[in-house]
Amino acid sequence: MTIEARTDHTEEVKPLLEAGNEPALKELLSELHASDIGRVFSNLDDDEAVRVFRLLEPELASEVLLEVDERLRKTLISSISSEELIDVVHEMETDDAADVISELPLEDAKQVLEGIDRQESIEVQKLLVYPEDTAGGKMQAELASVPEDATVEETIEEVRKKSKVIEHISNVFVVDRDRKLLGTVSLDKLILAPPKQRIIEIADREPRMVGTDLDQEEVTKVFQRYDLISLPVVDHDGRLVGRITIDDVVDVLEEEIFEDFYKMAGLNIEERVMDQPARSIWMRAPWLFVNLGTAFLAASVVKLFQGTIEKFVILAVLMPIVAGMGGNAATQAITVVVRGLALGELSLKNARWILFKEASVGLANGLMTGMTAGVIAYIFGVKPIVGLLLFLAMTFNLVIAGLSGSLIPLILKWFKVDPAISSSIFVTTCTDIGGFFTFLGLATVFMKAGLL
Repeated sequence: MTIEARTDHTEEVKPLLEAGNEPALKELLSELHASDIGRVFSNLDDDEAVRVFRLLEPELASEVLLEVDERLRKTLISSISSEELIDVVHEMETDDAADVISELPLEDAKQVLEGIDRQESIEVQKLLVYPEDTAGGKMQAELASVPEDATVEETIEEVRKKSKVIEHISNVFVVDRDRKLLGTVSLDKLILAPPKQRIIEIADREPRMVGTDLDQEEVTKVFQRYDLISLPVVDHDGRLVGRITIDDVVDVLEEEIFEDFYKMAGLNIEERVMDQPARSIWMRAPWLFVNLGTAFLAASVVKLFQGTIEKFVILAVLMPIVAGMGGNAATQAITVVVRGLALGELSLKNARWILFKEASVGLANGLMTGMTAGVIAYIFGVKPIVGLLLFLAMTFNLVIAGLSGSLIPLILKWFKVDPAISSSIFVTTCTDIGGFFTFLGLATVFMKAGLL
């Protein structure tokens, strides 16, 4: 089957929905992938999405719920009965079921847990005790494990049995009587081994594993560093309690990337493009007011040099160039530093090097862009001394941009605050204040020295 990028079936679904042709719509939906249906839902209003959702079979509905955002998921869940929800949750893997149940009101969650299979309910309840953003919160209880005295033949038979209820088995975990993890065996290694050989003899006795309380970002780094497909999760006593698969990690990576992207822009991570205007207004306003406060702080610096500006109006024309270039340079530094922190390439131990490096980059770029700006200003008829002033101010401000763009995320990291949290707002304030103060301060010095 040929797959087209970002396939959108909205134009097929809407006419059938408007015509009330439920049999044809149900047939069309049964042929679509859950992610395609989720994309269709993003182009429908809530009432339309609910009508379509109620036509889905429980297995497909369980997959679609995982493809939509939290707000719409709550709307869809509230549109079906408790019995229907139990059927949907029953089709989910334990980690996904735990995610959905954790969002339900207490009484509804209790009812669903009592309605699903008893063993599944026990496993889901175990997962619910872990914070959502930890390895325990991301793992699934379904896995294939065998005792250390099992043979290869017995292990293959166990995999066959477990494959009926578990998708994507890539490794078998070897445990002792207390469920402590002893090793892992990949499927390719398993099928090539002699049938009567003990499984422990071909197992990797030093497997990569993570604890239940490890942060999800650290889990993704383990996957990236060792190119893993699945990863066992153990409790504080080393007992095997679950596994995390690569599809869960991809979801975490996407979540973390967009979370950092939103935070750097001063946005609430819950906001979505199809939200109502009122919801977006309330989510965006707080950081805009913070930005307004920092803007007035920068304006107060300009006011200090009001007399200088009144005598040389050309300074007011050139000020935005200095501040703007500083802001752009700072954003570059922030992006590199935040990415380095997120990937584990940068820590507080090598902070001194990154500060020196970013200051050096700022100095070099400041000299080049400042000289270019001075020449262009001269071509446009500005006095050479003003061009020199522009050159010096831009050079200083780009050094400030490099230092603040790297220092502020490191300070936030030091205080155990996400360094992506609107670092750009704080850093831009530094470059605005630094740029205005340097430019206008030097202009005042030049004026008193009789150079202007």
